[in-house]
Amino acid sequence: LNSVADSPHSFEWALLRPEGCARGKLAVFDEEDPQVQTSVYMIGALIQEMLWQKSASSLLLSGSELICDAVEAAFSKGGQYEFEVSSMPKVIERPGDTPEQPFEVKVVKASDLPPAKAP
Repeated sequence: LNSVADSPHSFEWALLRPEGCARGKLAVFDEEDPQVQTSVYMIGALIQEMLWQKSASSLLLSGSELICDAVEAAFSKGGQYEFEVSSMPKVIERPGDTPEQPFEVKVVKASDLPPAKAP
């Protein structure tokens, strides 16, 4: 984390829940930096931890295209976090939803991320 402390680049995410929204933000390496995969790994680990702490019905991502694409793939069927993605519909209660409704991952502009809201 010290390596990106002064980075002008950041990545943000939002975990949407029926009763609130959990947010995260991390300074990241530039897409052209050879260590950009370190940022992808850290983002994935932080989102995974937040998912198990808070649970969520969907995930919104905002940042560079390369990092967004990598994180979106990791949290999709067949991705590194497929277990979490397939488990969330079973642990989250959403009025009117069924456990068969898939966990959704979307890339959005930072201005479209909802504010954090604790339950």
